[in-house]
Amino acid sequence: MKYIKMFIFVLSMVLLTSCGESQEKQKEKTKLKSNEIYVYYVNSDFSDVVKEKEVIEDQSDVVQIADDIMKSYQDFLATERMQSPLPAAMEYMNASYDEKHSKLHVRFQIMYDDVQADALLFAKICVVKTLLQLKDVEKVSIGLTDKANLGEDTATVNEVFDEDSFVMSFNSNNGDTQKGNVILYFANEDGTALKEYHQSIEISNNMSLAALVVEHLIAGPKREGYQAVIPESTTIRNILIKDGICYVDFSDEFYDTENPIRNDIIVYSIVNSLSELPTVSKVQFLKNGEKQAFFRETMPFDSLFERNLDLVEQEENGTEAKKEK
Repeated sequence: MKYIKMFIFVLSMVLLTSCGESQEKQKEKTKLKSNEIYVYYVNSDFSDVVKEKEVIEDQSDVVQIADDIMKSYQDFLATERMQSPLPAAMEYMNASYDEKHSKLHVRFQIMYDDVQADALLFAKICVVKTLLQLKDVEKVSIGLTDKANLGEDTATVNEVFDEDSFVMSFNSNNGDTQKGNVILYFANEDGTALKEYHQSIEISNNMSLAALVVEHLIAGPKREGYQAVIPESTTIRNILIKDGICYVDFSDEFYDTENPIRNDIIVYSIVNSLSELPTVSKVQFLKNGEKQAFFRETMPFDSLFERNLDLVEQEENGTEAKKEK
């Protein structure tokens, strides 16, 4: 199904198993009064979840509470501290409660092509962690109906979560992998423009997505009509994301003046590809940890680079490039 192709970002879903984690959850609950819950949001730079304490005097009607919270998510205006966890392309529909299984079911319509995979994961985390606090709710089921899928039997996907479903895992050694899709930008055949390229990938929760994107750029495309812009001998010395800026430090091969591809095509192949990640808004290039005044002696190179779609070649039929399987 289409949702399987969505990339599950470095923030992975793993089971909580340690006694210490259970104690920590219990300790957090004791901070709340009986008529209070935490409502979870995404922080302003899209790197973590944050919570706000909210008073709910009457918790007897969990469906109405869920309905109110989901609608408040959709109407929420971003602040300096946080933003709504629901992407604009994820529309809340309704909720229902299964008393026999203590399960609260919330339904959404979604345009998968307009939702980044980690944004979808954050949405699930915030919805589940919020609703599991309600009285007599032991499980939360999230139903996603694909607006672009007309098949009645395949359009809707349901997932069930409980209190052990999510933990934020930035430095886990867990090697489990997930399949997904990223957007890259390679040069066209004559090297005069960039072309959008959809690449299927596998990633584990101890891998850097930014590094994986650049590694695929170095490896090059697998279809005709595209060409790599980075010398294949190039290696990544270091790459990290901080405050929306992706710092990329390449080996000397990247600066090879014998590469026939235009400077701006090379640079914006990387910048545009990394800017497809919701955690990246700008790119800073480094060499041995230092900024360089010029790229290959001619192109100013010491400033921050932002996405530039003026260099992207449009498909003649107006549709996006085919996805690499």
